[in-house]
Amino acid sequence: MSSQEKPEPKEEKSGPSTAGKIVKTLFLVSVWICLGLYLEITGPTQKDLKLRAHLDYEEVSRAMSGRSIGFFIGAAIGGFLVDKLDPYCDLMVAVCLDLGATATIVAPHAQEIALLWFLFVMQGTFEGIINIAGQKLVLEIWQEKASSPLFLLHFGFGIGSFIVPQIANPFLAIPKPTAAANFTSNVTTLHPISTTAAPVTEYIRESRIEWAYLIVALITMSLSLVFYFYQFCGKGMRNTQVGKTQKDKDEDHTNIRRIIDPATCAGGKRLFGIQVLGLLFLFFFVTTGGERVYGKFIRSFAIDYYNIDGDRASLLNSSFWISFAIGRFAGFVAAKWIPIRIILLIETTGAMTSAILLNIFADDSTLALWILTQPMAFFIAPCFPSGVGWGDFHIHLSGLGITFLLLGGALGGVCYMWIIGYFYEAYGPLSFFYVMLSYGIPLCTLAFIMHFSTWGKGHRFKDEEKKEEVVEVSGIQLKFYSKSDQEKSM
Repeated sequence: MSSQEKPEPKEEKSGPSTAGKIVKTLFLVSVWICLGLYLEITGPTQKDLKLRAHLDYEEVSRAMSGRSIGFFIGAAIGGFLVDKLDPYCDLMVAVCLDLGATATIVAPHAQEIALLWFLFVMQGTFEGIINIAGQKLVLEIWQEKASSPLFLLHFGFGIGSFIVPQIANPFLAIPKPTAAANFTSNVTTLHPISTTAAPVTEYIRESRIEWAYLIVALITMSLSLVFYFYQFCGKGMRNTQVGKTQKDKDEDHTNIRRIIDPATCAGGKRLFGIQVLGLLFLFFFVTTGGERVYGKFIRSFAIDYYNIDGDRASLLNSSFWISFAIGRFAGFVAAKWIPIRIILLIETTGAMTSAILLNIFADDSTLALWILTQPMAFFIAPCFPSGVGWGDFHIHLSGLGITFLLLGGALGGVCYMWIIGYFYEAYGPLSFFYVMLSYGIPLCTLAFIMHFSTWGKGHRFKDEEKKEEVVEVSGIQLKFYSKSDQEKSM
């Protein structure tokens, strides 16, 4: 009897070692650093792009909104690509880094708004695919411990964003001092900015921003080589089967209806899946829109409203991104000890408070602007990864699940950039503060709705552990009774 019985082969666990996980996570953080470099270079170079293409603020902000439209496209196709071509996530990251860098090289040479808009669309498209593929890799590597690595991933974006103003600054145009209009009064008058004023034609230093764009693009292309290596030479460095049951493996190539069903992400609870994904869509709409507005317009606002010189305005822009990076790193540390649901409430309340204080104190004080920019950046920064972590806490975020969140962020980026462009051009720089107020209040409100509407709904990883325990116990029972039947027959 014992000779006839063969022990069932144990399923070998493949995948990277802990050191391998850490190394790959660090390379993914570097990807986000490069995203910060080539996507946020438009902030410090906004006035130069405006000058070179002969655009006003409304037009240049609409051109920049192309990034959000592209992000929408990239998020839409990226989810299907990641779910259907999961083994090629590393290749997706590498190719998109190269293509995004190529669009970056061409952008400063664009003289037409249509071409500039198209290039930003391309950048956003590749950003969307990288976001889904990269975050999918992190969730796959770390599973239920992914909250802190997600913060660390997005911390990289902050690092790249505060470095890039200093890369760009030596190449920015410096106009000769003129008797420029002072916007510290009558800022609420309709059309305070004259679009027909004679342009400044004499410069202490001409614009050479194409070199800054080239430097950023070459750094990005260099990093792509690492992910080509992971794809073609790093076999065994990924474990795409982690956390999958046999049923999941058999249903990997499932039909489109099941893929887009919210119940698939929520363990069969369709209404709960719709609720979580709907709230996250709105949350990402607001948080991405506000982040884009502040990052793109803080330098121009400081120059136009307070007549701050370009170097100091670049430092202010860098200080925003330094605090932004610190905020994401603080989120990475806090996620180890504080529940993600509480972190989200702290961040959004801080962002709303900062927006209110900016409107009260910073409209007539450069010191208040410098001081309050720091908590605004600090609290804005972790909202994006916190939203992903909050969603993954409640439901399984597949490639399409992440896509849906990024679609909300893309739409928010488009709407907020068009709004700030119109109001900034029509009503003056102070409208920048009002748009940020329209970001802070809805963001905090949504976070509290998310918190209380899902109160007591459980922890998806604990639910999965319970299901696995039941399956294991049932399997033992089945094997026991099967063995008893064999013994009886003998």
